[in-house]
Amino acid sequence: MAQTKFDKQLEDGLEQGAMVFGRFVSGAPLDGEPRPPGSLPRWGIALLRLVLLAWAGWAAWMWWWVKDHDRVIRVSIIAAAIAIPIVVVAAIRGRGRRQHMRALVIPMSMALKDLLSEWDDHQRLRALTIPIDRSFVAVRLPDGWHDPGGFKDQMRELIQDRMGGQWAGEWNLKNHPFNVVFTPQKPKPKLEPPETVDFFSDEVQKAIAACEPGQLVLGIDERQRPVIKEMTGETAMWALSVGSGGGKSSFLQMIITQLVRQRATVIGIDVKMASINCFEGVEGVHLYTDPGNIGDMRSAISWAAREVEARNYVKKGNPRKNFDRLTLILEEGNEFGDASKEWWNENKEKGEPASDPIWGDIASIMRMGRHVNVTIIGVFQDLREAAVGSRGLRNMFRMILMGNFNANQWKMIVNTTPVPESVDRAGRMMIIEGNRRVWIQVPYADPEDFRTHSMELRAKLGYSTEDLYGAPPARSPQRLPSLLQKSTPLFTKDADPDKQAISAGQGSGDGGRPSVDMIKDDPPALEDGAEQDGAGEPGEEVELLPLAEISRRLAEEGIEVSAELMRQHKRRRKDFPTGQVVDGKELFALADLAEYYGPNEDEEPEEPDEEHDDQDEAAEDVDGDDDDQAEEQQSGDAGQD
Repeated sequence: MAQTKFDKQLEDGLEQGAMVFGRFVSGAPLDGEPRPPGSLPRWGIALLRLVLLAWAGWAAWMWWWVKDHDRVIRVSIIAAAIAIPIVVVAAIRGRGRRQHMRALVIPMSMALKDLLSEWDDHQRLRALTIPIDRSFVAVRLPDGWHDPGGFKDQMRELIQDRMGGQWAGEWNLKNHPFNVVFTPQKPKPKLEPPETVDFFSDEVQKAIAACEPGQLVLGIDERQRPVIKEMTGETAMWALSVGSGGGKSSFLQMIITQLVRQRATVIGIDVKMASINCFEGVEGVHLYTDPGNIGDMRSAISWAAREVEARNYVKKGNPRKNFDRLTLILEEGNEFGDASKEWWNENKEKGEPASDPIWGDIASIMRMGRHVNVTIIGVFQDLREAAVGSRGLRNMFRMILMGNFNANQWKMIVNTTPVPESVDRAGRMMIIEGNRRVWIQVPYADPEDFRTHSMELRAKLGYSTEDLYGAPPARSPQRLPSLLQKSTPLFTKDADPDKQAISAGQGSGDGGRPSVDMIKDDPPALEDGAEQDGAGEPGEEVELLPLAEISRRLAEEGIEVSAELMRQHKRRRKDFPTGQVVDGKELFALADLAEYYGPNEDEEPEEPDEEHDDQDEAAEDVDGDDDDQAEEQQSGDAGQD
C-alpha cells in the first residue's frame, strides 16, 4: 500500500513530537542548540520541567473537572511565593559561574581547537571541566587522539599560561574514557641558611675538628649543614668580592683562626687597619697594617714569593716533601693596589717600568704556590681585572665568595643569567665554584674571642718555622699621620732636646708604644723596643731605603731635601754616604743621610742637669747668651777683615 503525503507528514510529526518530548524530559534544549554558559545542569532543568508539567496537569484537572477554582488559585500563590525566592537565589549564585564560563572556560576551549581538532566547538566545551575554585583542569580526549609530537607540552604550557603557576598533567590513554587532569604543583619551600651562626657552637667546632689539613669550614648552608672547602688543588686561591658591611672581617678572622689550628704561617696585609688587627701578638701571624708603610707590605709579598721559589727548589730534590701551610691574606685589595701604585710611582728609579712589579710577585705565588702549600686569599670590594694588576689573575681565583653584590658586579665576575638576588645581611655569602652556587652564613664571634682562642691553639698545638727558609720582613715604626704631627722643626739649634723624642702613638691614645727618639745622634728604636747604643753593635741590622723614601722621612723630621737633589749630590760629591746594592737597587741608611744633611754643630746640646737649682740654670742662660754675642761679634769682625 503506497504511503500518502498525509502519512508522511503524520510520521514526521510524531517523530518530531517524540524528540521534543524526550528533550523536554531529559532537560536538553528544545531547539537542539548548546546550552548557554552558566545555565542550570541538565538534571536540574529536567526536574524543573517535570514539576511544571505535573503542576499544569493537576491545575487543569482541578480547574476544569473538579471545579475547585479557589484551591487552584490558593496553591498557585503558595507555590509562586516559594519558587520565586528560590529562582532569585539560584540566579544570583549562578552569576559567578556564568562569569567563570565566559572569562575562562569558553576562551580556553577555543584555544584547544588545534590540539583537539577532532571535536567541534560544542564538544570541546563539554569536554573541558574547570571548577570555580580552579583546583584542577580536566580535558576529555577524543577516542582517536594521539600526540603527534609536542602536543602534551603545548597543552601543559597553555594551561599554565591561562591558570598561572606551574601545573603537572596526569595522562590516561589506556582506559576509556581517555582524559588528562592537570593539577597545580605545590611550590617547594624556600631553603635559607640560618640568620646567624656562632663560631664556638658545637656544630661548627665538630666540623672544624673533623677537617683534614687544608680543609676549612666556611659556613652553614641552606640545608643547615657545614660547608667545608679545600684550599688545595684547583681551589687553592680564594677571592672575596663583598661589599661594605657584608662580613669580610668576620670571615677572615674565622679563616685565620682555623689556619692557626693547622699550624700555618699567616701573612696579613690590611691597609684598613681594622679587619685582622685582633691577631696582633699571635705567634706565626705577621700583620702589616700601617698604610703609611706600604713598602713593608710590598716587602712581605716579595718575601712570600721568594719562599715559593725556595720551596719549589727543595720540592724538586725531594718530591715527597710536605710543607706547612703559608697563606697570604690581602685585605682591601682595591685600596692596596692604588696605594702600591702610588708608592711605586714615587720610589721607582729612572729606567724602571711604569707598571707596578708587585703584581708580578703575586702572580708568581698564585702560579707556583699551590704545589708547595702557599696560598692567597684576596678580598676586594670590586674584583675587576684592573684591581689585580691587569695580569689575568682574576681567572686564577677558582673559588669566589660574593656577598652584598649588585647586578653589575655579578655580570662582570660570573656573567651568567639570571642574576640571583643578593641578600643584604652581614655574613651571608654565595660560594661560586665553577657552575656550583651555594649560599652560606659565615660563623661569627667577637674579635677578642678569636684572638684568645688562637693563642690557646698555639700553646696547645705549637708552631714551627722549619719550613720557612727566611724570616718575614720586620715592620717599620708606625708613622704618625700628618695632622697628628707637631710642626716644631727638628735637628735645629733652637729645638729643645727634651722635645726631640716624639711618641709613635702620640695623639692616638696609645700610651703603650715605645717613643721614637728623633735626636740626631740617636737612631730610632726598633719595633721590638730594644735599646741601641749610638755607635751601634757589631752585626746590627740597619734598615736600607731608597732615596725617595729617605727624602719623605727626612721631611717629617724637618729636613727638606728632594730625592732628585740627593741623586745629584751622590754623583757629584765625594763625601756622599756610600750605599749598598740590594737586588740591583742602591739603598742607603736613613741615619747616614740624616747626619749628612743635618745642621752642622760643633757640640751636641747638653742635657740640663736636674740637680742644678733655678739660679744655676739662669746663670748658664746668661753665660750662653754672652757666648753667642761674642761669637756673633767675632764673626762680624772676621767679615770686616
